[in-house]
Amino acid sequence: METTVKPTVPAVTPLSLKDLVLRILEREPHRAFTVEDLLTLLKLQSPKDPQKQAQAVEQVTTHLRSLVDGGQITEVAPGLFKCRLFFELEKSIEHAFIGGMGNNRYRFKSPIFRLNIGVLSVYFIKDPKKGDWFLTVRDTTIGRDYALVRRLRDGTYLFGSRPTAAGENNYVQIIGRYIEKEHLTLTISGDEIGIEDHNTQNGTRIDLLTKDGLVRYQQAARAFLKAAEPQGQKDPVKRGRFVLEQLLHHHQNFETTFFGAVVDSLLIGG
Repeated sequence: METTVKPTVPAVTPLSLKDLVLRILEREPHRAFTVEDLLTLLKLQSPKDPQKQAQAVEQVTTHLRSLVDGGQITEVAPGLFKCRLFFELEKSIEHAFIGGMGNNRYRFKSPIFRLNIGVLSVYFIKDPKKGDWFLTVRDTTIGRDYALVRRLRDGTYLFGSRPTAAGENNYVQIIGRYIEKEHLTLTISGDEIGIEDHNTQNGTRIDLLTKDGLVRYQQAARAFLKAAEPQGQKDPVKRGRFVLEQLLHHHQNFETTFFGAVVDSLLIGG
C-alpha cells in the first residue's frame, strides 16, 4: 500500500505592525492618515485602558517615523502621514494630489516643482543666487507659455483666478479653466514648501523633483548646456531632441518639461 505524502505548506509569516501600517497607507496612496486613523484601522484603540492606548500610539508613531526616514512615506503636515508616489522607475519625480479627495495639505523640500491647476502647469524655480522663486506658466491647451513678472520670497500666498483686490500684496492671480477664485494657499519658509488646497472640486496636483532626481536632472542639463550653442540653449526643440537622444542612445528617461525647468534654473543661477 502506497503512502500518500502530503505537500508541505510553507508557514505564512504574519506581517509586522510596521508592515501593516505601510500596507494601509499604500492601499489609499492619495489619502493622509493621522495616528488615530491608523489605530482605528488596526483595531488598536483602547479607550478603557489609557496605558495600553498610549503604548499603541507610541508604537505606531515610531513605525511612522521609521517609514518617513526610509523615504517610503512623508509627513504632509504635523501628525499627518501619506504614502509617497512615483510614476517612473528612477523615482526622480514625486507626485501628490490634494483637494477633491479629503486630503488638502502637502509639504516638501525641492528647489523645482510644478503645480497643475486646472489646465495650467505652474513651474516654480528657485534662484540659487537671489533666493527667490521664478514662476513660469504653461497652458498646453493653447500652446502658450509665459513667465510671471513677480518673484516670490518667504511668505504665505493665495493663488486664484479672481481679480486682485486693493492692498492684496500676497495674492497671485492665475487665470485658466477649472481654477477657482481662491484655489490654494502656498507657504514658503526657507527650503520648505507647504501647500493647502481650498477643498476645490478638481483639486491640485503637485510634481516635485526628489533629492536624487534633482542631481540626475542637473547632470543631464549641464551636459546639454555644454554641448549646445549659447543661442540654442533656450530652444525647446533642441532641449526636446536632447532628451530624446538620452532615451534612444542611453536608455535614460527624462520628462521634457522638467528637464527644461532644470536647464532654466542653471541659466538663472549662472
